[in-house]
Parts: sequence; C-alpha cells; structure tokens
Amino acid sequence: MNNSKLEIICGVKISDISLIDNDAGIVFENGCSPSIYNKFTLSGINKRDEKILIGRKITKINEDAQEITMTLEGNFMITINMRDNAYSGPEALQLRIPGNPIVIWN
Repeated sequence: MNNSKLEIICGVKISDISLIDNDAGIVFENGCSPSIYNKFTLSGINKRDEKILIGRKITKINEDAQEITMTLEGNFMITINMRDNAYSGPEALQLRIPGNPIVIWN
C-alpha cells in the first residue's frame, strides 16, 4: 500500500461519473468525489462510454510523483498524469471527503 489519500475510495462503488478533459469528476457511494484537472488516460473504455463504470468499485490505487492509477472492477483503469507538463489548473486533482477538508494535489 502506498498510503494515498485516495485509498478512502477503494472498494466503494461509483454512483456518477463525467470524464470531460480538464474537468473530470467521479462521485462515490460514500460521498467522496475526486475531480481531475490534469491530463488522464483510460484503459478498457473510452470517454463516451463512461457510464458503464457506474456501480463498479475501485479495486486498487497506485500513486507516485509521476502518475496516479485507479484500477476498477472489470480491469478498467484511469491513469492521471501528475507530471508538470500535464498540469492544467486550478490544481492537478482534488478530493472531497464528507466532513473533512478538501485534499489538493498540485
């Protein structure tokens, strides 16, 4: 385990998703919602079929300085580029956790 703040969404089902470039959002059944502003890629799915991910759980999170990979049931993946050249602001990624301060990745 890499102690990512995103571990809070592991094992939780997606209840809504919008994979728009530079402003992607995912809502989970526990109320957590990451917003992705950096460039990201998808594996196993394309953006127009995003709704197929609703009801699926995040099974694994890998985070390092270069990228964050969220693996979902069905072997789908969302990989967020965390390199400086992928930055589009206002921040790279933010995570809203009900009852807690917003977590920001710059």
